[in-house]
Amino acid sequence: MKKNNILIIFILIGIIASSILAINRVRIEGDNKTVDITLDYNDIIKFAEQTEEGLSWWLKKFKDLGVNSVTINEDTFESMMEDQKPLEVKMVGNIIREIGWRDKYPQPLVNYIDESGRDKYDLVVVTDSESLFQLLKVRMDERYDENKYKLFNTENQFIIILDGTEKEALYSKTTLIDENNKFYSDLRELTGSKLMRLGLGFDKDTIEIIKDSGLEVVLRPCNNNPNWIDEKYIKAYFKEHEKHNIVPKYMIFSSNEIIGYPDKTGVLREHLLANKMKVVLIETEVQRGVIEQEGIIGLTKDLNYEAIRLFSMVPYIQERYKFYNYEGAEEIENTLYRAVTERNIRLIFFRPFKENKTDYVTDYQEYERTFNSFKERIAEHNMSLGDASTMRYNQVSLIYKILIGFGLFGGGMLLLGIIFKINERLNKILIILGALLCIITPYVIPNMSEILYSLAAAIIFPSLSMAYFCKLMKSYSLENKVWKLKEIIFIGVKTLLIMVLITSIGALFVASLLSGIDYLLEIDIFRGVKFAQLIPIFLYLVVFLVYFGFRREKTTENEIKISEVKDILYLNIKVITVIVGIVALAVGYIYIARTGHETNIQPSNLEMIARNFLELKLLARPRTKEFLLAFPAVILAAYMIRYKSNLAIFVLGIIITIGQTSIVNTFCHLRTPLYLSIIRTFYGVLFGVLLGIIYTGLLVLVTKISKKMRGELLNE
Repeated sequence: MKKNNILIIFILIGIIASSILAINRVRIEGDNKTVDITLDYNDIIKFAEQTEEGLSWWLKKFKDLGVNSVTINEDTFESMMEDQKPLEVKMVGNIIREIGWRDKYPQPLVNYIDESGRDKYDLVVVTDSESLFQLLKVRMDERYDENKYKLFNTENQFIIILDGTEKEALYSKTTLIDENNKFYSDLRELTGSKLMRLGLGFDKDTIEIIKDSGLEVVLRPCNNNPNWIDEKYIKAYFKEHEKHNIVPKYMIFSSNEIIGYPDKTGVLREHLLANKMKVVLIETEVQRGVIEQEGIIGLTKDLNYEAIRLFSMVPYIQERYKFYNYEGAEEIENTLYRAVTERNIRLIFFRPFKENKTDYVTDYQEYERTFNSFKERIAEHNMSLGDASTMRYNQVSLIYKILIGFGLFGGGMLLLGIIFKINERLNKILIILGALLCIITPYVIPNMSEILYSLAAAIIFPSLSMAYFCKLMKSYSLENKVWKLKEIIFIGVKTLLIMVLITSIGALFVASLLSGIDYLLEIDIFRGVKFAQLIPIFLYLVVFLVYFGFRREKTTENEIKISEVKDILYLNIKVITVIVGIVALAVGYIYIARTGHETNIQPSNLEMIARNFLELKLLARPRTKEFLLAFPAVILAAYMIRYKSNLAIFVLGIIITIGQTSIVNTFCHLRTPLYLSIIRTFYGVLFGVLLGIIYTGLLVLVTKISKKMRGELLNE
């Protein structure tokens, strides 16, 4: 008893330390309540072309609905050609393959090609518009090293030649087959260059149209050709804001790296600080983590984490119109709502809804309904539309890691003492060594310690709650009395509540240990979720053997017996047992695979409709497996003590274990505000208790009907 008191004190120390961190996290999340919406200009142009009202009308309407800005990309040679500008782009490699090319092309171009050694990767841009040529010349001169391009002109043609390399080359691929349709070879032909997407500044007319509608402009730099981008380009980008009288707020990078990476990120950082711009971290399509862009994490840290998480409405989201039997864009609204409330998204990259891959939804009332409903729903979380807010910097100090480490050690020792019989002397030695380890570990591996501690918390406390379950069920099953139904329900509800409290200690430890800004912005994520769901199931099997054994006679002994382990290993297994085992493994695989967004195993439409209903009616949707199965199973297990059915308790215990690990898993979603995870768990317990009582009542009713049909006396 004395050694347990010491361990409980350790746990209490961990609870106090983690509670302080959790309160601080709630305050940080509470100050992050403003959401911004920006339109994608490229998409809004295509959308407006399918309507009668036109672009300006729609821009003003979207502003009235709460949209704050429009994001535009830089002009490129490619975009100018799409806009029907009078220019033509060719590769030198294609020009010199033409018969009589020297006679077809202007002499300055021919001379350049000869002098450059016929570099086939160079890009040639030709126009007959002097005004367009002069515009391109100014923009090129402002942004790029003059040694990377050449300018020529004749009486009626103006030429720009860009010094390309093989790294920028683009090819088309053709498969050659013979007369019998058998593969002959692959043919690769040079057709273009990435330099066609070289950033060339921003269109003045486009900017004016947006500003006239009352919306702000977000200029998105084009960094598809990092070898061309240096300090000159970075300065030119920021001068664009001054030129067009734009107050910059957000830096949304394109491509796979930030502009200026890797040598000129310091220049970029200074300009961002001077303009008080926030870095935008784009969430991945699977809604986990952020898109990898070289240099963006380092830049975010250098800016003291003044960063915003962005949700982009990718095409498959746009096309969720009349999805799940909704009449309109309700499922798109649900997606936006979840992004904002559950994943710390504070900037939405909005694109108009689509009925299919080509046709947009052009009914203004549908957008009005969606935006109004969205604003009302986020208002329930004290959120509103405006300039995107950021979370203040936060990191967990070493002292808190040490104190929480004590709590984890206390819980781990309690669990170890249940499984193994530890004598007093060894116990004292372990306590001393464990305490020293808790102090040393955060100093030796500060970053790794929070991951290891979180994984330990996610395993230890659900396992302790299952040990409590086994101990309680064992003690009640040994009592020689006839249990009344109300007594059983009371035992089941009390057991469930205490188990949830025990498991919640682990959830609290995880939520506080990983409350640093890297985790809240999901720059870093907790990767031990699946592992933390499997290990407690294994530990439950061990703990069940401790208390119930295998075919053990009624006894108060609580220890694993070698003879029982041997009996299990040499057990004759029937075919039906194998079939049940295979089914159980399949169910287990689905359970693990459905955790997260990366899996192909997704909920059914019926389940999604039910989830959406709960999400609409409640502040936070409880997790299905918790309130529908795992929590009611505790009350059903309590009912099984009437029949002294160890097998039923064992099977239900596996389901219950899944529910306990699910509680911690809820708090492992670190991008979700802490209050939301607490409310979600509360609803799960509440509904779980109600369903547990209903399930038990139905079981009693079925039992009575069965007995009556068999002609047995009813004594319940």
